[in-house]
Amino acid sequence: MNKVSKLIVVSLVILVLSLSFLFLTVNKKMQIPYISSVIHSSLSTVNNVIGRPTQFFSKQKESIADMIAAYNENKELKNQVIDLNNKLVEKDSLEKENESLRQSLFLADTYRNKRFVAGLVSSRTPTSWTSQLTLDIGAKDGVKDGMLITANGGLIGLVERVYPNATNVKLLSSSDQFTKIPVKILIGANNIYGVLVGYDTDSSTFIVNQLNSTENIPEGAEVVTSDLAGDMPSNVLIGKVSSVKTSTRDLSRELYVKPAADFSNIYSVLVVGEE
Repeated sequence: MNKVSKLIVVSLVILVLSLSFLFLTVNKKMQIPYISSVIHSSLSTVNNVIGRPTQFFSKQKESIADMIAAYNENKELKNQVIDLNNKLVEKDSLEKENESLRQSLFLADTYRNKRFVAGLVSSRTPTSWTSQLTLDIGAKDGVKDGMLITANGGLIGLVERVYPNATNVKLLSSSDQFTKIPVKILIGANNIYGVLVGYDTDSSTFIVNQLNSTENIPEGAEVVTSDLAGDMPSNVLIGKVSSVKTSTRDLSRELYVKPAADFSNIYSVLVVGEE
């Protein structure tokens, strides 16, 4: 028998004896001096080695469960915040719409001696926000060419095109292809006439020139549509004079008029015409 075979035989004998001692000490509860102590120490070491990963993964499982719970809670809180923001936006929109409706009711009371039609904005696109909008009323409701559009306390535009159930409105907040409108500046018992010729986008004001008088015009003077404009409705509020500028070249004056209407939030309108 060579050395390798002897080593294998010896190893097998030791293994069998070890297993036998292990069986006797664990299952039969036999106490063999020194050997039992060694076996129990070995078993304790093995249990510790095997138990540590188990404890580690058990703790990791708890941490992962806590993380999942925190994630779900954060997700729920985010949904609640989004829902709250949506409700606040809706509330703000309703408040602005109600204010616009109140202004329209006020204008309707102001223009009792005129023909008017109340309507709502059905379309206003971002690309034409400052130049055009569409109403949900039309020829069937009595809208005609030449009528003025008022909202939020003042003049905002003119009827551009009328359909049976819709109306396109040309807004005065656009500086492109501005439609000139005869106006009247109210100064006590005296009135000064001029022409609304444009809109200054830098200062968000109307421009009035071609004045028929050199009389002093104070800031805050009201500007309305002229009563000398033929078929166009008269005395419709446009705004108030915010500044007066004089050209040194020809001594002509230009008035900058702050609009009475708010162009940013237009919900309801009043289409005004002469009787």
